[in-house]
Amino acid sequence: MSRFGQTEKSIFAIACIALLAFSYFLYDDSLLFPKNNDSALQKIGDVAVSENDVRRKNLDTFSWLPASRQDLVYQNDSIFTGDRSEAVVRLQDGTQIKIQPNSLITLNLNDGQMSLDLRYGNLVGELAQGSTLTVKSGKEEFKLEGTKGSKEKAAIEFKKSHSGNVDLKLLSGNIQLVDKKRQAVKELPKNAVVAVDKKGEVKQLEKPTLQLITADNMQWMRINPDDPLPFEWQGKGDLASYELEVSPQEDFSTLTYNKKTTQSGLQVTEPLAPGPYFWRVKAFNSQGQSHLTSPTRRMNLSYFVGPQVTWPAAMAQIQLELKVKNQEAPVASTDVKWSSPQNLKSFTWQLATDEKFENIIKESQTQDLAAITPKLASGTYWVRVQGKTADEKISPWSTPVPFTMTLTAKRDVKPARPILLTKKVFFQAPSSKDRNPASPQVPQVAWKPVLQSKNYILQISKDVSFSDPQKYEVTQTTAAWGQYKPGQYYYRVYARGLNGLISDPSETGSMEIGVGGVILDPLKTVQKTGAKAGPEETPISWSEVPFAKSYLVQIDKNKDFSKAQRLEYASNTSTVTLPDPGLYHVRVQALDENNKPLTEFSNIEEVLYTFRTPLTKPLLMEPFNAASIFLQTQMEPFIWLEWKKVDGATGYRIEISDKADFSRVLITKSLAGNRYLIKDRMPLGKIYWRVRAEAKSDAELSEWTEKREFTLYHQKNETFVK
Repeated sequence: MSRFGQTEKSIFAIACIALLAFSYFLYDDSLLFPKNNDSALQKIGDVAVSENDVRRKNLDTFSWLPASRQDLVYQNDSIFTGDRSEAVVRLQDGTQIKIQPNSLITLNLNDGQMSLDLRYGNLVGELAQGSTLTVKSGKEEFKLEGTKGSKEKAAIEFKKSHSGNVDLKLLSGNIQLVDKKRQAVKELPKNAVVAVDKKGEVKQLEKPTLQLITADNMQWMRINPDDPLPFEWQGKGDLASYELEVSPQEDFSTLTYNKKTTQSGLQVTEPLAPGPYFWRVKAFNSQGQSHLTSPTRRMNLSYFVGPQVTWPAAMAQIQLELKVKNQEAPVASTDVKWSSPQNLKSFTWQLATDEKFENIIKESQTQDLAAITPKLASGTYWVRVQGKTADEKISPWSTPVPFTMTLTAKRDVKPARPILLTKKVFFQAPSSKDRNPASPQVPQVAWKPVLQSKNYILQISKDVSFSDPQKYEVTQTTAAWGQYKPGQYYYRVYARGLNGLISDPSETGSMEIGVGGVILDPLKTVQKTGAKAGPEETPISWSEVPFAKSYLVQIDKNKDFSKAQRLEYASNTSTVTLPDPGLYHVRVQALDENNKPLTEFSNIEEVLYTFRTPLTKPLLMEPFNAASIFLQTQMEPFIWLEWKKVDGATGYRIEISDKADFSRVLITKSLAGNRYLIKDRMPLGKIYWRVRAEAKSDAELSEWTEKREFTLYHQKNETFVK
């Protein structure tokens, strides 16, 4: 890489100096825009507050200069404020004018009276006592005079939009408004808005109101997706524009439709999904500020839906064999069915040989949801349906549905053999705990329909040779076998034709009927406390097994059930007796009507039988009952409480109270030993204490001892030891 030459270095240095110079101009533009020579101008006030973008320009100058705090304001000065900018101009007579964002005003002093030309924007003026302020609106002007002797400073708010109207609102004090050409003098009402138009006319503004014209709970039905939905409202007062909002939520968290308008209504043609909606209207004033929001109203939108052909199915192949005479071409009719909304009361259906229905071979009206075609030869046809409401509204046509008729001359032959849909059927009989209404409750078999069949013959046998089968005649292509029992079975199907001939049998299918396993419920632990252990009963239950005649229960302390006690029950709930304490293992098995195992053994559950002798309550030792104890010092008492140990106890609970019924406990402790030293400060007077024995289990507790008491005294006879 070549090094910079002398020329390049010079260019680079000049560029850096220029960059620094322009950077300084960005920071301080006083060199670019020097202050004007204002010595010849009349001073009328100064800038008391200047925030962000505030500029000043005199009518005799061309450029706008930044207006800083404490800058002087001269005759014919214009003040401009940008976004998020404010300025306060203080006039020589004490009047202050607060100029709000996005405003432009021109100040002029004539004969000692201030004239204010508010081009646009908002400002607040505070008039000194006895001062006057002339405000221009277009070519007209009006004067505001502060009332002399008023104790409260007069403050007034001005608002002017680009349309030229000026709104006045008296915020405090008293101000008189001199009307056009001084024909009348009016006292401005406090906190009420009056408007001065371009011609100087003054009138009090009415309070804006917004009234919805379109009724609540409108039920709209669209025939076409873009049919207009009319929304109407009426606004009065300072309302310049509106916004319609439509939402599926009442809180309008999401909007399906919203649009602004200056009119008092909207025609909504955008596509909306059918269903309930909420809608409201927002109103804005001439400054574009949100002014009013109407109450929320409800509406429901639905679409005018036509009928739909349900039969024949699209591209259906209707194959028929027909008897004909003298080799005539076979013809046959078929059903036409459709579904329809409830509002359609009558229907027109058409049958054609082309998809565009240019060649219609049948058109008919009916009030039913079905019709029969005329005699049709083999070929492809199209069908469609149109509905009509009670008030003569016509729905769109349904989607054209094509179907094909394939007709052949009928021969006097037996029907085709049925084809099984499932050759292997496995069915598990539902138990009482796993019955599901959606699941089949009996085994089912199915096969394909056979043309020109009258009904079907189903055979079910225990052996594959069907030596002694059960026979059932059905008209459907499915059959549910309600007389099933557990085991292995075989089935086949015959078709009986319209001519009475019976087809060859279908292939042989297998059917395995099983039962679910038995599930033993968890057993509860048996706990006994007393003087002597003995046999104890505990409840036992398990899931019910279909076709079970009885249940075998085995109980053993050994996990391998080598010395199991065998019990037989007719139902799935009972009790078992545990002869002595210990850990037992339990399982159950379902038996059939021949007392043979119907299921495997269930899961193994454990039950624990525990026995304990009850704990006796401790015997209190010291201090003796009703003892008196005198405290000589200001320190905490040191008093030992003692009782005899209890056999089988693992700890003790002590309670100390100043109430005989122990309604307020001062100290409660769990102790491992049989002594306790009181080291906490205690109230003077009678103190009560008691003890009970505890074991590892919270259920093993002795009774409380009889309470003992002692009395604390102090030589100063104070209530509490300090």
